Amino acid sequence: MALLSACGTDSSSSGDGNSSSDGGSNSGPGLSLRLTDAAFDDAVRVDVTFVEVRLRKTSGGWISIPVNPAQKIELASLQGTKTADLLLDVDVDPGDYNELRLIVDTATMANSIELRAGGVVNLMIPSGGSSGLKIKGDFTIWDTRPTSIVVDVDLRQSIIAAGPNFIMRPVLRLVSGDNFGHVRGTIDDPNKLSGANCSDAWAGTYNAVYVYEGHDVVPADINQLSTTDVDPVTTSRVAYDPLVGAYVYEAAFLPAGDYTIAFTCNSDLDELNTDEDMKFFDIQNVTVQVSNTTFL
Repeated sequence: MALLSACGTDSSSSGDGNSSSDGGSNSGPGLSLRLTDAAFDDAVRVDVTFVEVRLRKTSGGWISIPVNPAQKIELASLQGTKTADLLLDVDVDPGDYNELRLIVDTATMANSIELRAGGVVNLMIPSGGSSGLKIKGDFTIWDTRPTSIVVDVDLRQSIIAAGPNFIMRPVLRLVSGDNFGHVRGTIDDPNKLSGANCSDAWAGTYNAVYVYEGHDVVPADINQLSTTDVDPVTTSRVAYDPLVGAYVYEAAFLPAGDYTIAFTCNSDLDELNTDEDMKFFDIQNVTVQVSNTTFL
């Protein structure tokens, strides 16, 4: 697995009707809120309809920002540095805040998954219409300059199959300001994508890079019930990029710091509440710095 440079962000379009943008700040004073995603292998697309954003002041009290009209965002296309705007340059009381909630429409099929195996099913989001998708974290809204927030909706760690249905128990990251970088890389040997240890013989399926906080982390599967396992900060799907002529991964919007990255071709085995014997390869330490940084 070869590392490429992490140079700010790329301006790109999701191609799915989302209003998408790169990692830059908004143009004037006000709050801009964008969404990005870590992929869910079984889904071709994941649609979630947002109706309100709530912000909690550190000093107490909530601010409500209606999303009117309601905005349906296709999350599965928002890989790497791709984002979709939920709020853009909205006037909000300046000050310190410590929680953000995204309220969703809970009508049948307002939120849905199109499965890779075929068919579109309802996505249930418990309490999504009341307490919403909750993200705790400190951020400041300024009165003299733009405030930019990115929310990473980690679909791989959020969606659970329950019989024929799917339930979303959101795992979210909040990144405020521009204190972040991105890790991009290629799989230097395509045979690793479909080898004997892989889930199938197809290079385009079940291949992912897991990103863990800190150097020299021993990679493990996601187990949200374990008190000892270290879950990844985020994951990135490995996909063929015709512009590069190689299979590429991109883990974006990582706060500056040290990380361990590891490749697996068994990502379909990762059940959220159990331990699986997943195989990890090409384990490397990287240090993320703000903006234009090259990782060795």
